[in-house]
Amino acid sequence: MNDRLLWMRHGTCLDGLCRPRAHARPDTPLTMRGIAEVVSTARRLSERNAKPNVILTSPLPRATMSANILAEILDAPIAPPDPLYAEWRAPDCVLGLSPDDYPSEYQAWRSERLRDPDSALHGGESPTALRQRAVEAVLRAHEAAQQGVALIVSHRVFIGAVAANLEGARSPQEAFQAARDFRLGPAMVWPTCPTPRAGPPRWR
Repeated sequence: MNDRLLWMRHGTCLDGLCRPRAHARPDTPLTMRGIAEVVSTARRLSERNAKPNVILTSPLPRATMSANILAEILDAPIAPPDPLYAEWRAPDCVLGLSPDDYPSEYQAWRSERLRDPDSALHGGESPTALRQRAVEAVLRAHEAAQQGVALIVSHRVFIGAVAANLEGARSPQEAFQAARDFRLGPAMVWPTCPTPRAGPPRWR
């Protein structure tokens, strides 16, 4: 397991439970279901002797709460929360909203964002910026994994951007589309190695 990176999605959060198709708001916390999901994943990791040497985490509450649960059960240290591992920043105008409620400015941006990957609405992150952050996050995580296993608690779309880059995405548009389509359930783990390798995710 040396030099292994494990990317884990946080457990179910309040917005994920009550607004499953919405862009989750930054401060939405874990639910009791989310806590149970993280506990279950931590126990599976322990049973598989996949105890991390360090836990890295997004600073968003649903991720830090998940990381703290993991640290307690796995008896592993947590590095200070790092914005590098945060979720893709959806524009302010759609936070907490489902597709049926998206404002016209966001709908217009969605139709053009793959033509202009450097564009972003207020408070949001462009496809180009997301890809650059994912590349930097992988490099940072590899450094943390030099002494063993690093477990990174992050978010579905951001982990999807990481996966897209490791799998050879050739442009910000390709990486962004793959990230949006990426599927990883709450508290599920997507493992990678420093050298990308084929194969489906485990613990799905």
